[in-house]
Amino acid sequence: MMRWRRCAGPWALAFLVFLSSCSGPEGRAPDDANAAAATPPSVFAYGVVEARRHSTLSARMPGKIERILVREGERVRKGQELVRFEAGPQEARVAAARAAVAVARAELARAEAGARPQEVAAAGAALAAAQARLEKAAADRDRYRDLFDRRLVSRSEWERVRLAWATAQAEARAAAERLALLREGTRKETLALLRRRLRLARARLREAEAMRAETRIVAPYDGVVTRKHREEGEALDIGLPVLDIATVRDRYVRAEIDETDVGKVRVGQRARVTADGFPGLAFEGRVVDVKVQMGPKRILPTDPGRMVDYRVLDVEVSLPEGCPFPLRLPVNVRIFTGEGG
Repeated sequence: MMRWRRCAGPWALAFLVFLSSCSGPEGRAPDDANAAAATPPSVFAYGVVEARRHSTLSARMPGKIERILVREGERVRKGQELVRFEAGPQEARVAAARAAVAVARAELARAEAGARPQEVAAAGAALAAAQARLEKAAADRDRYRDLFDRRLVSRSEWERVRLAWATAQAEARAAAERLALLREGTRKETLALLRRRLRLARARLREAEAMRAETRIVAPYDGVVTRKHREEGEALDIGLPVLDIATVRDRYVRAEIDETDVGKVRVGQRARVTADGFPGLAFEGRVVDVKVQMGPKRILPTDPGRMVDYRVLDVEVSLPEGCPFPLRLPVNVRIFTGEGG
């Protein structure tokens, strides 16, 4: 036993010296500290790519879809017609309203222009003819009155002549009034009435055109069709969805920050966005908005074993121009909380 101790002494001493050199202040602990210092503090979150503007376009009146003029994924311009419903009755109302406007406009124009010389001349000739008939009827009346008094004609013949004279008298009076009106021009009251009729006709035309516009769906802004809910030939009620549309530019990431990390995130902090579907790609962005109210978690991790906090705070992270991530793509977001903000 004593011999083993004498032999083992030098080796044991050398081993202790080696251990002290490895675990001293110049050992591995400073390297670990440097590595930790090189990794900036950050927060991880799940997110989804969103459009700055997105809309569901619905039927605005009951009817059957006649044409769907776009496909999913197609880019559209503001005001472009996307869907057309059957509009036979609405087209007929527009045509009738346009005709009514044309008639009212023509009547007012005639009244404002006054009588043409030809019309005045014709009215004068008509008055002369009426006065000639009246003179003849008056002469016949005088002659038949004398014959009736002498009982040479019957009462019925006398009444016939007297009625012809009264008719000729009324016709001459009407012809004189017409000529006077033509020479005087249209009265202000008549012009006002014709103007009101034209305004009413135009209002009815606008109403008919508005009803026809309800049979068409147009793009409210430049964007892309993200979903088609219906097919041609389907009959719809008011409010049923037909198409979804979203803007192409200004996409961003809506990230959900766990409750334990909400105090670390600030507007302006740098973020890195990656997606499992685009391996090897990472895009830099910034936190552009931090919401003010917690809400339930809506984006679940793809790893079923990962623990998640079901109370989260939404933040918006910008994406650079040219980022190929499609809308609604799940992404991974790392926000560097030690920077800016």
